[in-house]
Amino acid sequence: MRLHRFSVHIVILLLVLAVCLSACAGTSASPKFYVLSPLPQSKVSGPETKTVGVYPIGMPDYLDRPQIVTRVSENEIKLDEFSRWAEPLKENFYTVLVENLSIFLNSEKVVKMIYRVSFQASLQVGVEVVHFDGTLGGDIVLVAKWFLLEEEGKKMLLTRRSSFKEPAGAATYEALVAAHSRAVAALSREIAEAIKAKK
Repeated sequence: MRLHRFSVHIVILLLVLAVCLSACAGTSASPKFYVLSPLPQSKVSGPETKTVGVYPIGMPDYLDRPQIVTRVSENEIKLDEFSRWAEPLKENFYTVLVENLSIFLNSEKVVKMIYRVSFQASLQVGVEVVHFDGTLGGDIVLVAKWFLLEEEGKKMLLTRRSSFKEPAGAATYEALVAAHSRAVAALSREIAEAIKAKK
């Protein structure tokens, strides 16, 4: 009799556990996907200018992953499995940088280019991202090394290391990514100003 009651209790316990696990599985969080955004689009109507070619972006491997990276400390980072980039961050950064430069320079002649491929670009831009992360509710820090070349890549005009800090404001990933976008815009503006000064 005792054995029968014990068996009944085990069965009930297992059923309760199964229901709980099922409920948990049904309410598990779904990942959210984010992208960097370029500056608001405006009609490009500037005078004919030289073609500006932008090389693919260099970026540390720890950043170029699906999960959004936030910084815990100087030597620790956190990857959020439920807050992800909708496309590789390196490619998204590259696209947004080219679009922003086109807007700042008021020119449609800002294009992506590939190393070691013949391309008639009078001025060429290269960017290597050194640091591009931050904390929820804190600041996003972008550190990048960049250069300008002319004469089809034969003459170095300028090399620079730039640093930008943008407050995220709210402690959400949406606000964090918006701060990422503002940092890319700040870098784009600095590069565009250097290009204008060299023309």
